[in-house]
Amino acid sequence: MNVNTGIPPFVEHDPFDQLMDLYEQNYILIRRLLGDLRRLDVGDEFALDFQVTARVTERGRFTLELSFTDHTVLDSRDQPVMLRVRVYLDARSAELHDPRHPASCLQADRTECNRARQSRNRMLQRWLLARLRHR
Repeated sequence: MNVNTGIPPFVEHDPFDQLMDLYEQNYILIRRLLGDLRRLDVGDEFALDFQVTARVTERGRFTLELSFTDHTVLDSRDQPVMLRVRVYLDARSAELHDPRHPASCLQADRTECNRARQSRNRMLQRWLLARLRHR
């Protein structure tokens, strides 16, 4: 801490901390879309608008698995894009699932893995913000 001003010195943010902030922001956006997440159960489905739906696919004591289906965006097989999101109710965070094998990050460079996670979850954040604007 700077003794003269009482302001802590500038510290570059840890990429992991930035990723956790992004997870928390995504949780907040999902709550704004769906309301109280603790009340949701497997099979609950919501129409966010006429082309986007959300569905609870798994429920644990502290976790929730959601799938968002967006008919406005098609994949390479002309199928609607589905985003799978894991919500950690106790940590109040949410992350977009990596469609690759979950262990791929265990063997990869940590920095590169965190960059990929950050990129994916920034995309989720932009998508969630767009859904909120279209409500």
